[in-house]
Amino acid sequence: MENDSLNKAHGVKPKDMMSKEEISEYVISAYDSGKTMLDIAKDIGRSKIYVSKIIHQVYDDEEIKVRQYDKIRGKNKLDFSRYNSTSGIYRVRFVENKRDGNDYWSYQYYENSKLRRIASVNLYKLKVIVLEKGLDWIEFTDEARDLVLKYKETYDEYSLKRHNKTGFFRVTKRKTNTKQGFTWAYSFKENNQLNFISSVNISILKKKVLDRGWEWIELTDEAKRLVEENDKELQDKF
Repeated sequence: MENDSLNKAHGVKPKDMMSKEEISEYVISAYDSGKTMLDIAKDIGRSKIYVSKIIHQVYDDEEIKVRQYDKIRGKNKLDFSRYNSTSGIYRVRFVENKRDGNDYWSYQYYENSKLRRIASVNLYKLKVIVLEKGLDWIEFTDEARDLVLKYKETYDEYSLKRHNKTGFFRVTKRKTNTKQGFTWAYSFKENNQLNFISSVNISILKKKVLDRGWEWIELTDEAKRLVEENDKELQDKF
């Protein structure tokens, strides 16, 4: 009865109503979707060995080994994140900015072996940015889900659409007496207070902004390319 209930929950026929062909089709489909052999065996009320034999008819040993490793590694990584999470959200932590009192939420991840960070004072807005970048967003607890919804109430849905000539969120060019003739300036108002920071180098400005926990968004491909070029120029100097 327990297996039959589980089968129905997954949209699968009870095991005594499935033909061998239907069972085989389900096993391969479930395996391709990311399920483990053990989970599939429980779904159809058969042994893991039975499931393994069906899968070995389609995939060779090396591919199965790689798939199993990836599934176990992914599950362990998620379990580790769940256990260590202080926010109840995957990759997210709350940062108390003691320097200027502007606390914020931070989402950290690796891209091309480099640690990246997305920050926002609004947790729901952080979620929007993360999902738009195609990254994982997982709320482990009911409390975390409720908190995200609470932040949604004060979320400005148009704030991410404020494009300007520079291609960077909140960034403008200001004429100066520098060699290049201008500096990059990042500014915004919060609680009736103007927050401002500038630099002659856009990648240095980005670092300063992120160090303060402020939002940094490259709105165009050209903006992203410019940051990458500036980063490379700085690395070549050292």
